[in-house]
Amino acid sequence: MLKTMNDNSKRVELHVYIETGCEQCERAVQLAQEIDNGYSRLAVSVIDVGESAVRPDDVFAVPTFMLNGRVFSLGNPQETHLRQEIEALLRERDSV
Repeated sequence: MLKTMNDNSKRVELHVYIETGCEQCERAVQLAQEIDNGYSRLAVSVIDVGESAVRPDDVFAVPTFMLNGRVFSLGNPQETHLRQEIEALLRERDSV
C-alpha cells in the first residue's frame, strides 16, 4: 500500500499514470512501489487513466511518470535515473 503525507512543504510528488491491461504499466506499478518504499518524504500516486476523470493535458501515453507536476518520463524510466531526480528534488526542498 502506498503511503500518504501530511507535510506538503518538504515532500516530492510522483504521479504514475497507467491503464489496466498495459504490459508496460505493470512494470510502472512495480517501480512506483519500489520507489515509494525508499523515501519517507515521497508521495506516490498511481492513477489509472481509464478510471480517473482527471488527467493532466501532458498525459497522452501510458505509463507516464510526473514529478511535482512535470512530465519526467513517457514510458518506464531507468530506476537509477528516477532515484537521482527524486533525491535532487528532496535536496532542493531541504535548501528552501
